[in-house]
Order: sequence, then C-alpha cells, then structure tokens
Amino acid sequence: MNSFSNPIFLLKILKSYLVDINRLRRLNDEKLRKYQDKRLRKMVKFAYTVPLYHDKYKKEGIHPEDIRGIMDIKKLPTISKYDFKKYYPDGIISSKINKNKLIEVTTSGTTGKSLSIYVDMFDIVAGLFGYIRSIREHGIDWRKDKLTIIADFAPHTVESGYIHKGLQPRLSSNLFFKNMQWLNTNDPPEKVIEEINKFKPDFIGGYVGMLGHLALLKEKGFGKDISPRVIATTGSPLSNSLKDLMMKSFNAEIFQSYGSTESGSIAFQCKNGKYHVMSDLVHLEYLKNGKEVSSEEAGKIVLTKLYGIGTPIIRYDAINDIVSPSVEKCNCGLSGGLIEKIYGRDDISLYSPDGRIILPASFGEIFSRILYELKTNKLKDAIIIQHSLKKIELQVVIDEKQRDIGPSVEKIFSVLRQGLQEKLGSNVEIITKEVKKIDRQKARIIQKLDREKLKITGYV
Repeated sequence: MNSFSNPIFLLKILKSYLVDINRLRRLNDEKLRKYQDKRLRKMVKFAYTVPLYHDKYKKEGIHPEDIRGIMDIKKLPTISKYDFKKYYPDGIISSKINKNKLIEVTTSGTTGKSLSIYVDMFDIVAGLFGYIRSIREHGIDWRKDKLTIIADFAPHTVESGYIHKGLQPRLSSNLFFKNMQWLNTNDPPEKVIEEINKFKPDFIGGYVGMLGHLALLKEKGFGKDISPRVIATTGSPLSNSLKDLMMKSFNAEIFQSYGSTESGSIAFQCKNGKYHVMSDLVHLEYLKNGKEVSSEEAGKIVLTKLYGIGTPIIRYDAINDIVSPSVEKCNCGLSGGLIEKIYGRDDISLYSPDGRIILPASFGEIFSRILYELKTNKLKDAIIIQHSLKKIELQVVIDEKQRDIGPSVEKIFSVLRQGLQEKLGSNVEIITKEVKKIDRQKARIIQKLDREKLKITGYV
C-alpha cells in the first residue's frame, strides 16, 4: 500500500511539516532538551523490540525504564558496524514492524565496507524536511524556487532508496517534483553542467568533488545560463580555496551540509557560517578514549538518531568522523548544539612518521589544488595506498580526452606529491602511478599499517 494514500500517514506528515521544520527556531535550549529526552525514551523503548538492541541491553542488564533522558544515554552500550552485520537482516528491525513496509539502503562504502540498514517512509520524509530546514535558512523556498540536486544514484545508495524507491514511486512527479531536477553525481561533469544549464536552478546541492568540477567548467565558459543564488555542498569537507573558486564561478552563497546514511541530516551551516546540529533529529557525543572532549577539541562522533521505525541508530560508534564541538552561541536564533569543525573520517586517513593522523579534510585540500591552481579536471579518479610510515603510493586515472589539454600529467603528479610531502614530511617516499581504472568498491585510502601498533600524537 502507498503510504501517501493513508490519511493517518498524511496527517502525520502535515503535522511534521508544520511543526518540525521550524523546531530549532521555536524551542529554546531548555525546551529542546526536554524534547530530546522524550524522543530518546521512545527510541530506546522501540529499540528493545529489535533483536540486536534487545540482546545488547539485556546482556548489560538495562531496561528501557532505566533511560529517562539524554543524561542517561551513557548507560547504553555502543553499537558497531559489526553488530549490524551480525544481526542483518531480520535482527536489525523491530519484531513489531512489517519488513515489507521498509526500504533497504546502503552506506557509500568509501572505506570499502558498505552497510545495509532499513528506513521507513517517515524516515525519508523527515530527512527531506531536515534538508528543507537548511535551505530555508538560506532563503530558498522548496515549493517556489527551482532546485537541482546532484546525488549518488548508484544502486542501493541512500539517495536511490530515498528518491527512486521511496518518494518518486509514491508521489506525482508533475505535482511534487516539477520544480526539482535530480542528477547523478556519477555522470561526467560535462553532461551534468549541460543539464543544469537547461534547467536554470535557483539552488544547487551536491557533492564537493562534482561541484568543484562544475565550478571549473563554469569558469571555462560552460553553463552560461547557470546562476544559482545558493549552493550547498556535502560528502566531504570543503577547503577554503575550493569554496572561493565556487563562489567566484557561480557568484552564489555557499554553505555546507553534513549528514550520514545511517542518520540522515546531522548539521548545516547557517548564514553566519556556524555548523548547527539538527539537535531534534540526532544527538551527538564527541569522544576521545571513551571520554567527552572539551570545546573545540577533536573527538570521534557517537551518533543517536531520535526518530524512525526502521533500523534504530542508538549510540552508533561507526560513523568514524572526527569532529570538534563548540560551546559558543550563534546569534542567528537557532537552538541546539554547534560544531566547530568537521575533519572527516579517521578510517580513511593517512599516518605521518611522527604519529599525526592526516584526516580527509587535510588531504582533500591537496586534491582540490588541481582544480583551483592548475585549472584542470583531467584527474578522473585517485586512490592512496599507505605501505608504511615512510612509503605512500598514489594511483590516479587521467581523462584521455583531456590528456594533451592544459597542464601536463607530470605537473599534476608534482602538485600532488608536494602536497602529500607537506602533510606527511620530507622523509616520506611518495610514489605516483597512472592506472587505467580504479575499483570503486575499494576504499579511497588503503592502509597496510597495523594501527594497533601506532602511537597517535594528534590530528592534521
């Protein structure tokens, strides 16, 4: 049955639209905390009907009545990716929910290890409302403005699950999506910019890598009719230099959106550039060696999702993002937590001989130089293999159509080697190798180090 044919479901959606989107503006921090407490109690009670959580909580001697709010959350054990895989498929959904009413989605697999979970239609709609909240803060009206969304529509991705399997089959495209354009980030940038040029959107949302390529094409004269007011980036940290290139090329306001397959929207930047946590949708813990970090100190996220009847996400310790919280207050008027900086995932990192972890935010800056310094997008793909603390191998794929256009391949290699050398140290050997193809199923960073034997001194 189509959920949107159910009057009760439609009333729930209408109420959510009217109440939920503006919650961070309506509620002060005290009232928001009470709302979080209520949602956590409900989620823990629901999770107790899911075999994975039931077994975990029973083993720890925990009952849902023991959790009265966020202050009790540390009584709950953390959940790993291994736990999900061990109980998949039926053990990660409630015994009270019809599995046929759920939609299976899969994480991106950037580490080479994807994970499948289940979401319900309200999960999908709530995630969409979270995104609407973020663009509304930047003056975009999803009903009136023209929106281009460049998503990853590979099979089984969260975007395919939410849009192709979830919303589009159940809603009339002519009625609900007539002002929206959905494009695939896996298509060539030349094709993507051509489609955007025809549509002429007011807003563009997409992955950092694709938007960087589009900015360079725009600078070169492509997409003459593209002039969005606002652009939202996602997927990886955006370097200041690449952001400047995008702003110059598109003459648009740019903000960053942060989320995950497991939870949906997590945070977004307001007009002041501050990262606001979607504190009514998720609760974040920032831990280092099992203890909460102080403000602006980098810690690993432990994630709790406060809604949904698909696979519960409670104290999920497998996002692997390194993030620093902030206790500052922002004068934009939104309540909830703030994030100081997002560094990226520590399971797709490099390690320097002196014990520093080179996180994605750092080496992302290196690759973005190819776009904003060399002004070329002939670098199609890349993978880094760390053989040892003293030896790094960089494999790249070059676009054959552009091989003899612009800077040489050796110049590109030189910029990448120099960037890696700056981060890792001059005594690290950097090997560059051109390959015909890279397996997208593999991690972007392949580690051959024994991390257990490494002495970590800090993050870059």
